[in-house]
Amino acid sequence: MENLEAAIRHDVSAVTLTPEGHPALAGRHHNLSVSYSDRYRRVGDLTDLETAINHGKTAWALTPKDHPHLAGVCADLALFYRDRYSGSGNLSDIETALQYGLVALDLTSESNQNIAGRHQSLAASYNARYRGAGDLKDMEAALKHSLLAVALTPDNHPELPSRYVDLAIRYRNKYRRAGHLEDLEAALKHGLSAIDITPKDHPELASRYQDLAASYGDRHKRIGDLQDLEAALKYGLLALDLTLEGHPEVAGRHSDIVIHYRARYRRIGSLVDLEATIKHGLLATDLTPKDHPELASRYQNLAASYGDRHQRIGDLQDLEAALKYGLLALDLTPEGHPEVAARHQSLAASYGDRYGKAGDLADLETALQYAQSALDLTPVSHPELSGRYLDLAVFYRERYKRAGNLEDLEVALKHDLSALNLTPENHPDLPHRHQSLSVSYSDKFQRVGDLGDLEAALKYGLLAVSNTSPGYPMLPEWNHDLSVYYRDRYRRAGDIEDLEAALKHVSIAVELTPEGHPGLAIRHQSLAASYGDRYRRNGDQKDLEAALQYSLSSLNLTTDGHPKLADRHINLAVSYNERYRRIGNPVDLEAALKHGLLSLSLTPEGHPNLANKHSDLSIFYSHRYRQTGSSEDLEAALNNSLLALKLTPEGHFDLADRNQHLASSYRDRYKKNGNMVDLEAALQFNHSAVILTPEDHPQMIIRKSQLAQAFTDKYQSLGNAEDLNKANNLYKHALLSSSTALPQDILYVSIAYTKEYKIFPAEDILEAYSIALKVFPSLLWLGSPLSNRHDALIRYDISTFVSQAVTFALQSSHIAIAVEYFEQGLSTTHKQKLQLKDNFANLQVHLPILSQRFHQVSVQLQGSSDASDSTVNYHVLAIERMKLLAEIHQHPGFETFLLPPQYTYLSSAAANGPVIILNFSPDQANAVIILSPTAHPIHLPLAGISRSTVASYAEKVKNSWNHFSTYSREIRHGRKYKGAESSSDEILKSVTSWLWQFIVEPVFSVLETSGIHTGRLWWCPSGMFTYFPLHAAAPMESTFIQSYIPTLESLIQANLKGPSSDNTLTAVGIATTAASLGNWATLSYVQQELDGVNLVFGQKAQQLKDSQATVKSVVEKIQSSSWLHLACHGHQDSNNPLKSGLILYDGIFQLENILELSLPNAKFVYLSACETAMGDSKLMNEAMHLAGGFLTAGFQGAIGTLWSIPDEYGPKVAKVVYDNIFEDTTNAPDVRKAAEGLHLAVQKLRREGAPLHKWIPFIHLGI
Repeated sequence: MENLEAAIRHDVSAVTLTPEGHPALAGRHHNLSVSYSDRYRRVGDLTDLETAINHGKTAWALTPKDHPHLAGVCADLALFYRDRYSGSGNLSDIETALQYGLVALDLTSESNQNIAGRHQSLAASYNARYRGAGDLKDMEAALKHSLLAVALTPDNHPELPSRYVDLAIRYRNKYRRAGHLEDLEAALKHGLSAIDITPKDHPELASRYQDLAASYGDRHKRIGDLQDLEAALKYGLLALDLTLEGHPEVAGRHSDIVIHYRARYRRIGSLVDLEATIKHGLLATDLTPKDHPELASRYQNLAASYGDRHQRIGDLQDLEAALKYGLLALDLTPEGHPEVAARHQSLAASYGDRYGKAGDLADLETALQYAQSALDLTPVSHPELSGRYLDLAVFYRERYKRAGNLEDLEVALKHDLSALNLTPENHPDLPHRHQSLSVSYSDKFQRVGDLGDLEAALKYGLLAVSNTSPGYPMLPEWNHDLSVYYRDRYRRAGDIEDLEAALKHVSIAVELTPEGHPGLAIRHQSLAASYGDRYRRNGDQKDLEAALQYSLSSLNLTTDGHPKLADRHINLAVSYNERYRRIGNPVDLEAALKHGLLSLSLTPEGHPNLANKHSDLSIFYSHRYRQTGSSEDLEAALNNSLLALKLTPEGHFDLADRNQHLASSYRDRYKKNGNMVDLEAALQFNHSAVILTPEDHPQMIIRKSQLAQAFTDKYQSLGNAEDLNKANNLYKHALLSSSTALPQDILYVSIAYTKEYKIFPAEDILEAYSIALKVFPSLLWLGSPLSNRHDALIRYDISTFVSQAVTFALQSSHIAIAVEYFEQGLSTTHKQKLQLKDNFANLQVHLPILSQRFHQVSVQLQGSSDASDSTVNYHVLAIERMKLLAEIHQHPGFETFLLPPQYTYLSSAAANGPVIILNFSPDQANAVIILSPTAHPIHLPLAGISRSTVASYAEKVKNSWNHFSTYSREIRHGRKYKGAESSSDEILKSVTSWLWQFIVEPVFSVLETSGIHTGRLWWCPSGMFTYFPLHAAAPMESTFIQSYIPTLESLIQANLKGPSSDNTLTAVGIATTAASLGNWATLSYVQQELDGVNLVFGQKAQQLKDSQATVKSVVEKIQSSSWLHLACHGHQDSNNPLKSGLILYDGIFQLENILELSLPNAKFVYLSACETAMGDSKLMNEAMHLAGGFLTAGFQGAIGTLWSIPDEYGPKVAKVVYDNIFEDTTNAPDVRKAAEGLHLAVQKLRREGAPLHKWIPFIHLGI
C-alpha cells in the first residue's frame, strides 16, 4: 500500500510539473488515472474512482487520435467506467465502458501484443451489461471476446491464467442462462486450466480457487453429486486461507464461502454448516468498509443465513436479524442498481417467513409488495425474471391460504405459468418452475375439488422429479410433494395404486433426507399420513402403528416455537384417535384430545388451519361422547363442529366435511334428547354435505348413507312415508354409485341399510347384501399377511353379516341366492390360497400371455401369508394382480373368472349325495338341503333353535373340548388325569340328543321323504354350528355315511380331481419326540399303527419314524406321496390358530406351513393325532384346523379329530379304515371309501361299548 501511495504522489507531482501543451502531459494524466484506479480497487473509495475517470478523460482529450497510446487510454477508461457501473448500477456507465472498449479494440492491430487484452476487457464489459440487462446477445458477445482473448494469448503468457478464469466465468454465465451442462463442464475445464498454470505463490491464486469453487457449486446444484459440493467448499476454503488479513478481498472470500456452507447445510442439514454460514457472513460484513459497493450483497448473504437458522430452529430473533440485514442491504443499494430487484426479493422472503411464524397479515402484505417490486424492477429480458414470477406466485398462494380468496390462487397460477413459459428447455431451474406450478394446482384442487387440477399437479410434480438428477438437494422435498398429490388422488378417486405411489415417493423423500435435516419432520408426518390411509384401506395394524410412530417422530423433531408445531400435534392426535377406534383403549382417545387441544392452543386466531383443528377436535369429542355418554363431550363436539364450519370459506373443498361432521353431532344430540330441532339440523347439514360432494367422491357413499339414516330416524319418529322413501333412495344410490368407496365403507352402509330390512323393500335389501359381499376380496386384501385377513374377518364380524344375508335371502324365498351367499362367507382365506396356487389351465389355453403374468404374480403373492420377505411389496403385487384380473374379465368367456360361483355350479357338490347347509343368525336357524345338482334346493327352517339355546349347547361342547383337551395334556406329559369322564359323557349325550331332535332328525326326515335312506351325505355347517358333532347325533343303526366339508367348492374340486396312478404312502410315526420340544408323553401304540398301515400298502409305503420324522423330511416326503398317514401328537393353538400343528420329532409342523403347500397329486391324509379338526372359536367359518389345511393344500379327503383321542384307539380305527379302502384288491385304492371305513370303525367302537367321548372325535372331511 505504501508503494501505491508513493506512486500517486509522484504521478500527481509529474502532472503538476508538466506545462500545458507538453507532449508528455497526456501520458502523465493517464498514469495518474491508473494509480487512482489501483487504489480504488484496493480500498474501495469511490472518490479515487471518480478521480481516475477525470484524469483518464483528460488523457483521452490530450492524446492525438493517431497516437499509438490512445488504444491503451481507451482501454483503461473502459475499465474505470465498468468499475463505476459495478458500484452504481447506472447502465450509462457500462454503455460508456463498451464504447471505449470498442474504440480500444479498433485502434489495436491484430499483431499488437495487447490485442488479447483488448478482447478480454471488452468481454468483461459485455458481461457486465448482460448481468444488468439480461440481453442474451451481450452474453454471447462476452463469450466470443473471451474465447478470442484466450486464443490470442501465447502459452506461458502471464495473463493466460486470468483469461482462462474469465472464460470459465463466461461459460458459467451461459450455463446459468441456458442450462446446457456442456457449458458448465467447459467452465470447470477452463477454471482447472487456470489453476494448473498459476504458480503457487501467485497473488491471484486465491481468486482463481474462488471462481473454481463457484463452478463446482453450480454443478452440485445441477447434478446433486456431493463430491462437487465438497470440491466447492475445498476450493473456497483454499481461497480464504491464501487471503491475508487486511487484504481487500478477504471479506469477499468469507462471503463466498457462506454460499457453499449454506448449500451443504441445505443438502445434509448439519447445524455446524449452518453456524458456519453465520460466522463467515458476520466476518464478511465486519471486514467490509461501510462505503464498499459489495457491503449490500454481504448483508444480503447474512440475511439468508439467519433466515435458514430461523427455519431450522424457529427462533424469532434469527428472523428479525434476517429482516434487519435484508433492509440494510436494500438501503445500501442505489436505485437502478442491477441487484436492487434481488434485494426486494430477499426481503419478500423474510417477511413471508415472519408471516409464517406469527401469522400477521401485514407481514404477508409486505412480502407481496416487495415481491411485486422485485418483479417490476426486473427487465423483461433479465434471466431472473422467471424466478421473480415464481416467488410472487408463492406469496399469492400464501395469501390465498390465509384469506381463502380464490382470485389470489388464480393469480398465483398465472405467475407460475409465466415463470414456466419464460424458462427455456434444459434450464437448471426448469424443475423448480414445474414444482411450483404443481403446488398451485394442488392448492386449487384442495379448494375446488376439480380432479383436472390434481392431474395437472401430478403432471408437473412428476416432471420436476423425473428431470432432477439423483442427489439434487431439492429431490427429497419434491418427492414428498409428489407423494401428497398421489395421496390426494387416492383420497379423491380411491385407486389403491395411488396410495402405494404416495408411500413410495414419501419413503424416497425420507430415505434421501439426512438426520437433523429441517425437512425430516414434515416428511415423517407425510409418511404417517400415507400409512394411516393404507391402514384405513387394508386394516393392517402394522400400518397403524407405523402411522403413530412417524407422527410421534415428526413431533419430536419439531422444536418449541416452530410454526408447524400445532400441525404436528393435531396429526399425532389423529393417529391416536385411529388406534382408539381400532383397539378401544380410552388412553388413546385421551391422548388424541390432549394433542388436539395443544394444537388448538398453538394456532393463532385467523390462521388458515384453525378450522381443521376444530373439526378434528369435534371428532375426538364425539368418540368420547359415544364412549361415556357425557353431555359435555357432546356439546364440545357440536361447538367445535360449528366453529369449523364458520371458519371454512365458501367454495372450500373441506366444506362438505364440515357440514357432515356438524350433521353427525346434531344427530347424536337428537338420539340423546329426542329433540326434533336437532334432527332437522342434522338433515339440513347432511343435505349440504351431499350437495357439496362430487358424485364420484369416495366419501359420497358415507354422506348419502348418513343422510338416509337421518331420514330413517325422522320416519320412525313421525311416520311420514315420504321420509322413508327418501331414505331408501339414498341408500340405493349410495351403494350403486360406490365404485370409488373404501370396501369397509360399502360394508358399513350395507349393514346400516340391511339392519332396517323390515321397513325397506326386500329386493333392495337383497341387492345391498349382494353389493357388500362383492367387496370381501378387497376387505381381505391379498397384500396383507394372513393373520391380518383373519383379524379383518373378526373385526368386521363377517360371519354374522353373511349369516344374516343368508337368512334374509331364505326368508325372501331366494334359496339359490342364499346358497351363493353362504358359500361366499366360508373359508375365504383358504379360497384365496387355492386361487394363488391354481395354474388355471383354461386361461393358459385361451390367454397364454395374460395367464403367465397372472400366474407369476399369484406365485409371488403366496409369500404374503406371513410377509416374511420384507423386500417384497405385497401390496403392489396385489394391485397388479387386481389389474390383471380386471383385464382378464374384458375377454369373452372370462367375464366371471374367479368371481363367486352361481348356484348352478355350487349344486354340483351334491353329485354323489346330498349336502346339508346349516346357517345360524341371531334371527333364526335354517338348513338348506341340496339333494342333487338338478333337484331344487330345499329350505328347512330349524324350529325351536334360539340364540340362547345354541349358545348354551355350544358352551357345553366347549367345556367338553376343554375337559378332554386337559385330559390330553395330562396324558401327554405322563400324568394321570382325575377328571370325571362319565359326567362329561353325560353332557355330550345331552348335546347329541338335542342335535338329533332339532337338526339331524328333521334333516333325515326330509331326505327320507325325498327317497334317500342311506349312503353318503355331507354336512356344511357355519357359525356356531361348526362347534357341534353333528355326525354323532344319528343312532348307531343309521346307514348314512356322514362327512364334513368346509365349503361346497372344496367338494366340487375334490370330485373334479383326476385319477392318479401314484399310490405311494408316507406313514409318519413319532412315539417319542426330541427332548428340546418338552415333555410329550410316549405314544405306545404308534408302531402298531404303522405296522397295520404298512401291511395294507405293502411296498408302496414309506416310513418315517421318530428321529427320521423331522419337519424337513416330512415336508419333502409329502411332496411325492399321494397318501399320508400321521400318527403323533397334535395341538390346536387357541391364541393363534395358524400356529396349531403336528408335533414331529424336532419341531411343530404348523398349519401356516401346511397352507403353503401345493400338492396336486395328493389324495388322502389320515391325521391320527389329537385336535386336528377342532378349529378356532373366533374364525368358525374358516376351517382353521389341520385337516382343513391339508384339504387346502390339495388332499381330496381327510380324517381328523375334534379333540384328544386315546392312544390305543389309533390302530383300531386306522385298520378298519384302510381295510375298507383296500377291500377291492383288483383296483387301485379308492379315496372315496375312507368315509365309509371311518363309519364302520366308529360303529364297531360303539358296538364294543366305547364311551361317547372316545369315538365322537373321529370325523371325515372331503370326498
